[in-house]
Amino acid sequence: MHSSLLPMLAAMLLSPVSAAGVSGTAFGFAQGTTGGGSATPQTPSSLDELKTWITDDVERVILIDREWDFTSTEGQTSGQCCSSDTTTKCPGGTSAGQAWIQDTCDDGTWVSCTYDNAAKTPLDVGSNKSIVGVGNKGVLKGKGLRLTGGANNVIIQNIHITDLNPQYVWGGDALTLDGTDNVWIDHNKFSLIGRQMIVSGWNKGGHVTISNNEFDGVTEWSAGCNGKHYWSLLLLGLEDWYTFSGNWLHDLSGRAPHMGTDYDDSKIYFHGVNNYFQDIDGHAFDVDTNTWVLLEGNYFDNVKTPMTDTSLTSGAQLYTTSTVDSASGCVSPLGYICEWNRAGGNTGTWPDRTDAAVLTGFSSLKEHLIGHTGVADVPTNVKANAGVGKL
Repeated sequence: MHSSLLPMLAAMLLSPVSAAGVSGTAFGFAQGTTGGGSATPQTPSSLDELKTWITDDVERVILIDREWDFTSTEGQTSGQCCSSDTTTKCPGGTSAGQAWIQDTCDDGTWVSCTYDNAAKTPLDVGSNKSIVGVGNKGVLKGKGLRLTGGANNVIIQNIHITDLNPQYVWGGDALTLDGTDNVWIDHNKFSLIGRQMIVSGWNKGGHVTISNNEFDGVTEWSAGCNGKHYWSLLLLGLEDWYTFSGNWLHDLSGRAPHMGTDYDDSKIYFHGVNNYFQDIDGHAFDVDTNTWVLLEGNYFDNVKTPMTDTSLTSGAQLYTTSTVDSASGCVSPLGYICEWNRAGGNTGTWPDRTDAAVLTGFSSLKEHLIGHTGVADVPTNVKANAGVGKL
């Protein structure tokens, strides 16, 4: 571990209170993000007040001290959804599938469906906000959050976002980044989401740190027909820099994460460090072109496909740190030895890629690179620290 980053690691593990209501300080690509800053922390007293505070243009620290339930608050829609032979009917599957909320059904049959409207319309978060859960009590049920239209400088910490029409594809996204910058997503939990847990694009996601979150894919309705959520993270932003650190991704079946797009103007840098991928019956990383991806110290446990084969032929620039030589190859451009990634028990092959363009690109971004712990400690450390109520 490079010694200059020890103070940052201590801050991550100890999580001191550095701003009212927020634990710790933003690091990685989101460093400098302050959210609501020194604004007096406030606890909303009604659903309407919560919505107003989240969406207005006032600098705020908003405390979530209970479950705010949006289900049924905006009515329901009954109509026809598409039932696909492969992702809805699930012949031979171990769980129910997901029907599709969409206008066409060329590869399936129409079925009656009823879904909640609130989950389809996220709350648009204003700039300079800290949205922080209290203890393990902070829950947003039935509605997600969206950062768009230039909203920036936002901290979302210690919140559980759940129950967004999980039985339907296109039922709702938990967190959307679409024309934003300087976002810290820390110590949250995502579960029972109809579509993506986190999605960016097609506008900028900007400088984002996604740290210490739990992505819980356990579900009764799975497009993979296996009780594991498929739509995990879809990162397609126009110009994005991600620090992805200390996250626990479990019981998923795909897009864990997907990043990159063939849109010519897109540019995505992704530094993935010390994440724990567990019980993924499908693929973890799926990487498209226009991406520069540095991966180190990640642990894969019972992961069928830790990285898709198409990632290796898509034009993506990858540095997967799987040998002594590749770990040492970081020293000259980055100033430290990268940590190996580990494919644990019952896990598919982890690829060996050392694209020089990755190290060249990140060499000019060294102030945003974070330190790592030894990969052997990742499962224990991540499960102890990721998710809500663990600040």
